[in-house]
Amino acid sequence: MSVMTRRRADELANVVGVVTLGFGVVLTARPRRSATALGLGDRPVLAGAVGLTDLVVGSGVLWGRPRWPWMAARAALNLALAGCYATEANRPDGNRRARAGAIAMASLTVVDATLAIALAVRRGREASVEPPDDLRSASRHR
Repeated sequence: MSVMTRRRADELANVVGVVTLGFGVVLTARPRRSATALGLGDRPVLAGAVGLTDLVVGSGVLWGRPRWPWMAARAALNLALAGCYATEANRPDGNRRARAGAIAMASLTVVDATLAIALAVRRGREASVEPPDDLRSASRHR
């Protein structure tokens, strides 16, 4: 099993952040059209709320430090969205887009949670690095 490098984790987080911001802009600017196109039915308020959340979370993924809590927040948002899609898909007039949306959001939850864990582990390893010898010896002489 390979370990994700910090560089790779950061590159993936950058892509996720940009995509999240893009969706946030579209969902916020055109909530009714976005809701219909994405299979959320006639729920423009939901689409607009998700858009605003995406703007916040996407910004956090790109510029927040540490990054892993923002990725974890995105995973949680995706899980909530999977539930919204599943509810829409189970209506008597449910549509295929809603079913596909539920599957996509559940899948993205796994991807985002995995990336959040990788970022947290990388950060934990960096935080546990031994201090240089001169700092270790200086702390012993106090």
